Amino acid sequence: MHRITEVREEFYGTLSSKKPFNSLEKLEFAEMPEWKQWHVLGKGESPALHDLFIDDCPKLIAKLPEKLCSLRGLRISKCPELSTETPIQLSNLKEFKVVASPKVGVSF
Repeated sequence: MHRITEVREEFYGTLSSKKPFNSLEKLEFAEMPEWKQWHVLGKGESPALHDLFIDDCPKLIAKLPEKLCSLRGLRISKCPELSTETPIQLSNLKEFKVVASPKVGVSF
């Protein structure tokens, strides 16, 4: 996965649903040194997603999905360019860990 620069619509499979991966509980992106953009479908709703981990993606500048209401764990590590400027809904968040990612922050 070292050469991936964008996660685009093709990642989600069929575009017949604006809520792809309705049953996905854990999503992890790791060791993607060239990844820059994450194209989120709609508001990025993933109703069953409990854990999102993004690790060692130093060029990632894309915004996180906005609607992460079911998310319980969010860990971001070694993503110095990633910013969370867009308000995101994290009403069930229990674990929030940020390491070596100075532009990431969440307002509660």
